[in-house]
Amino acid sequence: MTTRKPINWFLTEKGRSFSFAVITGTGLACTLARYGPHTFFLEKYKNFVHHYSNGQPAPLVKELHDRYSKCLDILNISDVQRKLIVPFSVFGYDLFHAGSMNSRFGVAIGIPVNFRYKTLADLEADDIQVNQKKVNWESETGRKLADALILPEKLQEFAICREIMMTQNNKIMYESAYPFTCLFLAYNLSQFLNKKLNLYAGPPALRGILYTIIAMFASGTYFLMKDMTEVYYETDTDRRLCELGPTFVESGKMFYEKILNRNQALRELMGKEGENKYSKLGNENFGIRQPRIALVHRKQYFEHKLNELNGSKSTDDAELLQ
Repeated sequence: MTTRKPINWFLTEKGRSFSFAVITGTGLACTLARYGPHTFFLEKYKNFVHHYSNGQPAPLVKELHDRYSKCLDILNISDVQRKLIVPFSVFGYDLFHAGSMNSRFGVAIGIPVNFRYKTLADLEADDIQVNQKKVNWESETGRKLADALILPEKLQEFAICREIMMTQNNKIMYESAYPFTCLFLAYNLSQFLNKKLNLYAGPPALRGILYTIIAMFASGTYFLMKDMTEVYYETDTDRRLCELGPTFVESGKMFYEKILNRNQALRELMGKEGENKYSKLGNENFGIRQPRIALVHRKQYFEHKLNELNGSKSTDDAELLQ
């Protein structure tokens, strides 16, 4: 009897009001947790992922800042929007973006430290370690990793343009609304089925089963919407990059090839952890979800576009010879 009293209280008017308040508060908190780092707390988010040297935020070298400015010119970014974009040196070897150009809080574009590398000596000077072990750059895997980390200027321009393009949308607004939407979907669906099936008169265990099923459905819906949004904008960005010209199409193919080779090298160097993190082809292992487009598929997309361009060029040359 004592175990049922707290449960029965949620069936009262006060209990239902309390449940509604909890759901509303949780939904708003989840929305803020997603929206805040890309708006109100963008500067703090940037500081969190910033690359630090001797305890201080490492400045972006002039060469990379000039390359970033060139990318703004390539994308024809207006003077007003340029003021909203702030480049910085990000921790790790992956590019980073946060914020939205459609927000007054601006955008942060993180450029990794390996964009400064030009030769093997640059990598050796940084004393790079994998799983707290120094990399043997003379080994086959070490040479593969070194080649993947050193990116030519054209590939760096492609990568920076890609990150800037990923902020030219309302992705953050959509993804921030999904948690609140899915929580209220679960709450209202539970209320509807409880009344429709008269489950309030049944045992609490029956309602517990219903809530578990609905929670799983709502969680699946959330991840599906979030992943589809990310995949949609990544697809759109790759398409727009191809429209910048044949040089960007070729750079896209080479860039993703470099990323895949890097992941393959890390898979070997990291042992069991690397096998769990990366596939043999260099894709990221996500399990049943697909939060991003597989790197192999992105590379194949640019290969297909490059073949189309080469085929079109061959046809034009043949027509000229006739």
